[in-house]
Amino acid sequence: MKKLFNSLINFIEYNYLEYFSYLLLIVWVISPVVEYILKNYLHFGYTTYFEFAIYFIGLSGILEYIIYIIKKIKDKEFDIKKMIPQILIGILLIISIIASIYSNDSYLSFFGEGYRKEGLIVYIMYIGYILAASIIKNKKYVSNIFKIIIFSALFIIIMPLFRYDFSYKNFSNVFFQFNHYGYYLMISTMLAGFMFVHNTKIKKIIYLLIYIFLIYILILNDTFGCYLAISISLTFSFIYSIIKKYKRVDIIILIVTFVAASFLISHFDIKIGERIKVGNTQGIVSNNISTFSSDVKKIISKDENSNTDRVGTGRGKLWKWAWKYTVNHPIIGGGMESLNSYYKDNNVKSDRPHNIMLQVSSFIGIPGAILYLSLILYLAIVNLKNINKNTINYMVYVTAMCYYISSNFGNSMFYTSPYFMILLGFLISMYSSVSKLENSKKA
Repeated sequence: MKKLFNSLINFIEYNYLEYFSYLLLIVWVISPVVEYILKNYLHFGYTTYFEFAIYFIGLSGILEYIIYIIKKIKDKEFDIKKMIPQILIGILLIISIIASIYSNDSYLSFFGEGYRKEGLIVYIMYIGYILAASIIKNKKYVSNIFKIIIFSALFIIIMPLFRYDFSYKNFSNVFFQFNHYGYYLMISTMLAGFMFVHNTKIKKIIYLLIYIFLIYILILNDTFGCYLAISISLTFSFIYSIIKKYKRVDIIILIVTFVAASFLISHFDIKIGERIKVGNTQGIVSNNISTFSSDVKKIISKDENSNTDRVGTGRGKLWKWAWKYTVNHPIIGGGMESLNSYYKDNNVKSDRPHNIMLQVSSFIGIPGAILYLSLILYLAIVNLKNINKNTINYMVYVTAMCYYISSNFGNSMFYTSPYFMILLGFLISMYSSVSKLENSKKA
């Protein structure tokens, strides 16, 4: 049996595992298209494919990574020093298991509720996404995955225009709510923009046009947290491009296009034909910016009469009560989904704080939140000096940054979180490649 096992491990090449990871991630990134077809043409219920893919990819990714590590050990290529992100994830998992065991509702913590479906089991599946993506080194695979995300987004955006007479504003498409759709549009917009940077000639023009179109749909979607995250990420890109003298003209074009498109879309009521009333875009951006400025003034104001509960369309109240809950459960939190009942007891109409750090701290405690932030910062710092090696690295880095920023204004969901997990996996892959290169130089 042992001989058979060793023969199997020897037979499985690293490039086979990488290609399998590539196929696994394709199974996920086509999910909005499959979900749209199942829902609208085959009349399946909501999220049928999403739920299948979560477990299939998560379990497959974990099993594949176990084989990958065994092969590394057998080939004497395993180096624990290169596994810092994976170690941090492992510690986070242990803390999460302990928090869920000691939760007031362990069943809810482990299996989640019917809407978000994000119990501990699903978070373990997310780890499978990270591990599968971390195996991929081939930039062509990464590029192809990003292209599928972009064109899948175009498919589910365009197809409803042929089926319905409706307003596109606040339309949720294959997702439960329009702001969940906003996260997906945000990722697609960022990737389309950086595909413009990555490509040349006619492809460059095509991706620029797609980028403009996706900005339009994102503004119609009216999820300001996503719009703000893109604005901050593009600002970072501009500063980095100036300092490093990297793709400066292309980055400036992205920013000018984003600002110009935002101005035009927000100041004119743009419609497509007579039947398709995609929604009035006038004032969306300017109203959101005005509200945001007012909220910032309330936060920094020392005026006791300033009502911070209404900051961020009511997020202020969610943040305040989530922090109170965290203070009451500082070490290991209350377990996954533990805020739901606490919010109800205090007449707070939500189940999540719309802030990833408060979500993590309330679920698994302050040490867990610090560990999660450490993972994000570690990957951001170690990869920063290498993102200009190629535009795919740059695309991964800035898109991951964009998603993390937006997560501080929104909630995680079982059909949007995997995109961030894939990006984290790609960041780990970048980190591993850099570590290997630095070690070879030292040798």
